[in-house]
Amino acid sequence: MKLNDAVLGTIFVLIALVVLFQARTFPTLPNQPYGPGTFPAIVACIMLLCGGGLILNGVRSRDPVLVLSGWIRTPGAAGRMTAMVAFVVLYILFSKQIGFPLLVPVLLTALLWVMQVRLSMAVPIALLTTGAIWMLFSKLLMVPLPLGLLTEVIY
Repeated sequence: MKLNDAVLGTIFVLIALVVLFQARTFPTLPNQPYGPGTFPAIVACIMLLCGGGLILNGVRSRDPVLVLSGWIRTPGAAGRMTAMVAFVVLYILFSKQIGFPLLVPVLLTALLWVMQVRLSMAVPIALLTTGAIWMLFSKLLMVPLPLGLLTEVIY
């Protein structure tokens, strides 16, 4: 699936305008020419320029607004996309109660199975990926992931 650059550019410009107007509402610091809104305003200006460039490129190309790739017409594509969204929603709903280490391997294995990966490959991939994500967040980034049912076991 490919969107015309003019559409993406318009989205960039709209987001940039919202950020720019929000950044102007940030309080200023006394005796300083810049404040907390400076960096978001700079990013918004860059987004405005890039969005404008995308709009120009999209209008000049005269490509259709939306081009669907061949894979989207294959049998089961809609089901696989729906499963992806469903698994994200399930994670949001149950991660605090069940916990990341117990929920993610199950969801990831199920998602890989829906994506037609053999279970003999899906289970190790899900376990290794869960472990890697856990280590990345807990050790490197120091961001706690929900333990859920394991809270009492670990602590």
